[in-house]
Formats: sequence, C-alpha cells, structure tokens
Amino acid sequence: MSGVLTIAKKEYKIQLRYRVVWLNLALTPFFMLAPWVLTARMFSSDFGEAVLVSSLMWYWLNQYFFGVQEAFEEEREEGTLISIALAPISLLEFLIGKGMWILVECIYITGVTMLIFWALGTSQATSFQMFAVYILSGLYTFAFSILWGALVLQFRRIAGINFITQEILGIASGVTANINAYPRLMRTVAYILPLTYTIKIGREILLGRTFFEVLPDLAILTIITFLYFSMGTVMLKRAENNLRSTGGWEAW
Repeated sequence: MSGVLTIAKKEYKIQLRYRVVWLNLALTPFFMLAPWVLTARMFSSDFGEAVLVSSLMWYWLNQYFFGVQEAFEEEREEGTLISIALAPISLLEFLIGKGMWILVECIYITGVTMLIFWALGTSQATSFQMFAVYILSGLYTFAFSILWGALVLQFRRIAGINFITQEILGIASGVTANINAYPRLMRTVAYILPLTYTIKIGREILLGRTFFEVLPDLAILTIITFLYFSMGTVMLKRAENNLRSTGGWEAW
C-alpha cells in the first residue's frame, strides 16, 4: 500500500507544478460534451439531463483509458520505466497509484463541468446525489481500464486506437441513445460492457429510482467489472513477466 501512495504522491507533486493544465482540465470537458447535451436538450430537457449523465460517465472512461496508457508512455519517454520495473512494487500497484491521482482529476473535472451545466439550466443531473453516482461509476471504470493498460503494455501499437476505442465503447453503451433501440447484435455487445450498466443505473437514479431498485443492475455491473479486472490483472502480470525476460522495457 505504501508503494501505491508513493506513486500517487509523485503524481500530485508533478501536476501541481503545471497549474495552467488545471484550467484546461476545467474547460475542455464542457466543450467536448456540450454539443451532445445541448443537442439532446433541443428534443427535451429530460433527454438533455440523461445525456449529461451518460456523457460524464463516458468522460471518466476517457480519462482513465488515456491515463493508464500514458502511465507507461510517459515513463518510457523519460527513460524511467525500467526504474519502475526495478522498484519493489508490481505494475498493478503502479497503475493503482496513477489511478488514485486520476480519480482526483476526474472529481475536479466533474465538479467544474456540473457547475457550468447547472448555470446553463441543467438541474437534476448536477445534484449532489448524482455527483456521488459519478464517482462510484468512476471506480468501476478504473477497474475496467486496467485491462486496457495491460493491452497497451502487451501490444504497444494498440495505443494508436485509444480514442476510437473509447468512441466505440461510448456508442455501444448508449451514451447518446437508449440501447433498447439498438439491433439485437449491438444490444448483446452493450450488455457485456460495464459502461452500459453505470449509464443505466445513473439514468434510473436520475428518474428517482431507489438503491434497492437498481441493486440487480449494480450486482451485474460488479460481476462484469470484476471479470474484466481479473483479466486485466492476469494479462498485466503476463506482460510484465514477458518484458522482464526479453528486456524490452524502453522499446517503442
């Protein structure tokens, strides 16, 4: 645990030296998500609220997918990834440490974005209750993103399709639509994605559902996320062992 906290503290010290980045973090999400949300509001205010919920959850996926990927790429650029390999922590602990700082960033991003949309007249999706839901869904998203980190470490070139992968996951999960309107094949894909269930739970809570009413979906989400996290952990360890045997830590 001390190693995880050390990595998180390192990220904290680095990020505080680049304070202008925090302005970018505050404003960029709004300009990315506003076209989706404001277009949805043209149809109805409720649809706009629902799209804001799902798009904020997707943005957490965006940050974690880029974050776990850059966790390796930045260390490679600085020539310090080999030092991480020699440190008495596993790569999983390294990613968790990085993820703890990404959690702080995402909470900040979500809070600022909610304030902007609240000022624009979006009320239900910007409540304190929904803020807690976004954070909870983000924890599931982080666990899911460990698999992407393992894939990037094992297959370096896959990093080039990071954003398009996020877009595909967002579309399949119903960020701007109801998956019930999808063809059967797309619905089948949607039902094996954690983001689908976080979006569904978020929208149901937005409509006033209680915790017990969303408990079945939460149980499915937990099981699916655990399976992806387990797969990611195994693949990450395999990739780590492969790099230790071949010595390709700094290779691109």
